[in-house]
Amino acid sequence: MRGFSRVTLVILLSAVVVYLCSCMGGGIVDSTDPILPSPEIKEGSVDPVNRVITVTKDNVTVMVQHWSKYRLNRKYTTVDMRSPFYYLETWEEGFRSDVYHVTIKNDTPRKLIVLFKETMVKDERDYIYKPQTFNELKYRYVTKKHMDLKTKRGLEMARQIILSEVLGPKAEIPAGKTVEGFLPFNVPSSQATKVNLTIAMEKEPETATGSYEPIEFQFAYIQDLILRAKQPATKR
Repeated sequence: MRGFSRVTLVILLSAVVVYLCSCMGGGIVDSTDPILPSPEIKEGSVDPVNRVITVTKDNVTVMVQHWSKYRLNRKYTTVDMRSPFYYLETWEEGFRSDVYHVTIKNDTPRKLIVLFKETMVKDERDYIYKPQTFNELKYRYVTKKHMDLKTKRGLEMARQIILSEVLGPKAEIPAGKTVEGFLPFNVPSSQATKVNLTIAMEKEPETATGSYEPIEFQFAYIQDLILRAKQPATKR
């Protein structure tokens, strides 16, 4: 009986750990994700379980995790809602989304401003991708004639989970606060194997006569072209 109890306890504890990881947004990623942390990462650390890359500079910590299309659809596509990052395989690359979940922890005594215009993904072919805005996501559904009730509900969700929408027009993170949200980009070139995410910010001046201080975070990834080609088909 004792042996059985110990085995049962181990199983229950394992299940709890998996559940907690999933609830924390980190989650245990799926094996079909084509974007992986680079083995040649130069700054920060990588969690081997959930592939979260963490970089800390000047008392600012940024944690980034790529979310696959399959994982996004599994979480945000329901019987009455479509994922705000939904796309079909037949859509052009300019109408597809590649999404990162970002958490920013501001442990400084100063306000941070996220510079979305300077935030980007760059691949080895020197192609540059800027964050997709809410209006750009909406535009593609109108263009592709997918603006139904499910899509509208998904866009309502987008207002709550896209980092630029979470922060608002001023894109500010108060001192001592932590924020999180998704950064969507166009999918990288299907021929690129190296992808680099840059998140640009600046600190407010320490004094009234001071200047804003730029701070930049780099996250190195690789794209598995075989996994990219084998992405699970999207259910309509």
